[in-house]
Amino acid sequence: MVSIRRLRDSKEDYEMLTKWYHEEEIYTIFEQRILNYDEVKKKYYPRTIDDAKVPVYMIELDNKPVGIIQYTLVNDEDKELYRINGNDIYEMDIFIGELDVHRKGIGSTAINLLSDYLFKEKNANIIVMCPLKTNTRAIKCYEKCGFSIRDYFDTEDTIGEVHTYVLMTKDKTLQ
Repeated sequence: MVSIRRLRDSKEDYEMLTKWYHEEEIYTIFEQRILNYDEVKKKYYPRTIDDAKVPVYMIELDNKPVGIIQYTLVNDEDKELYRINGNDIYEMDIFIGELDVHRKGIGSTAINLLSDYLFKEKNANIIVMCPLKTNTRAIKCYEKCGFSIRDYFDTEDTIGEVHTYVLMTKDKTLQ
C-alpha cells in the first residue's frame, strides 16, 4: 500500500534522502548534483517544520520509504515564468528514490494523494508540475494523473544551466 507522511527531522529520513541523492538517475533530474548528508539536512530541515513553505512528504510503500513528494504555493515570479494567472496555484515535485520500484504506479498514486489534499484542504485552483522536457517518463506519469501540457519554458536549474521544462497543469474545475 502506498502512503505519504511528513518528512521528519530524523537521522533515518536524512540518510534515506542522502542515499537517493547519490543515485545518478535521481540527482541528474532533481538536483543536478550529488548531495552529502549535511547538505541534505541543511536543505530539508526547514521543510520539516509545521509551517514550512515547502512541506515534504515521504512516500512509503508498505511503510518503507521509497521517495518524496513536496508542494509549494506558486509565487508571483514563477507565475510570470509560467505565464499563468490566478490564486491558489500550487506546484508539486516528486521523485521515487528506490530504483527497484520504478514503473509500479507508486509515483502516480502519491501524486493523486497529494493532488486530492491540495484541492480539498488547501483549496487549490490549479496544480503545476514542471518536469524537464527530456524526462518523458515523468511527463507520461503526470498525464496519467490528469495533468496536461500547457506550455514550455527555459530556465536555470539548481547549478545554473539552462534547460527546457514542460509546464503541466491540473485544474480544479476538471476534478
